[in-house]
Amino acid sequence: MLKSIIWAFPLLRCGSGCYVYTDLAEVGFTSFQHYGKLSIKRLYHFVVNEYYRIVPYTSLTLTLCFAFLFPFYSFAQQTAPQDTIPSQFQKILKKMKYKWVNDALWQTGNVERFLYNTNFQWIFNDSLLDFEIKPRFSYGEVTQKQNDKIIKGVVQEREQILDLHFGLFSQKRIYGFSFGTFERSNLRKIHFRWQTGIGVGWHILKTQNKNQRLNLTAALLREETDFINPKQADYKIFRASIRLRGRHVFFNNRLIVTYLTTYMPSVAFDNNKRLTSNVSVEVPISKKIQLRSSFDYTYEGIVPQNVKKTDTRTLVGLVFGNM
Repeated sequence: MLKSIIWAFPLLRCGSGCYVYTDLAEVGFTSFQHYGKLSIKRLYHFVVNEYYRIVPYTSLTLTLCFAFLFPFYSFAQQTAPQDTIPSQFQKILKKMKYKWVNDALWQTGNVERFLYNTNFQWIFNDSLLDFEIKPRFSYGEVTQKQNDKIIKGVVQEREQILDLHFGLFSQKRIYGFSFGTFERSNLRKIHFRWQTGIGVGWHILKTQNKNQRLNLTAALLREETDFINPKQADYKIFRASIRLRGRHVFFNNRLIVTYLTTYMPSVAFDNNKRLTSNVSVEVPISKKIQLRSSFDYTYEGIVPQNVKKTDTRTLVGLVFGNM
């Protein structure tokens, strides 16, 4: 069955109600379960009809990276001698980090389960400021079978998330930051959710070689959530945010453990609270490729009817990058 969907992606919504749109049109989606058994043919149709959703996120990331770096390069051309331009630009390149994560889960039997998750993280670090952009995409499906015939197929996950982060004096022990997030979630029946906020961070632990890092942040944010079900009450609230993030390298860079836990209660101290946590273990197999296993936990205090408050997810995949 063909489902045609066209939508405009709201990259950022200001408090005044002003929208800035990025034209990420999506046209045409063919549900994965209608192509029979798990096979190369079904995988091909998934790539053709779903993977293209990631392309706009990647294009947007590269566009913002270029827009952010172009003033540095133009300034170097105007102020530096011609023979020093490459060295100036190389210094900028050394401040950039990137990470591309691809995770998947594939289960067969009476119930077929397919889940794919990818995200691309790009960071520019400087002594004065840093900039981070992280688009994420998830697609998951559950198919029930009887006598090798599909009796029910449901798209569980189709999520698009975009994170933007700006830091000020982030190399100092105490630093400031601002951020913005946009999210769409088929799993939790969220039509759209946006967040903007400001906060302060503290580097609790940061070794000189950066193999051991632990930082704590506190922020105040504004959130608006619009659910798919029109009967479900939408909300606009202020939240507090407390985040603990760590990265630890062991056994001479043979094992990398990262974790991120965020607790976001409502400032009204009601049941509208959220908790997200991610733990991942990476084993480098080359200089820029790591084998990865991750565990995600999500809790939401306010959810639509027939939607559970808690979600967990365990995935295995590969990481490409220089972080």
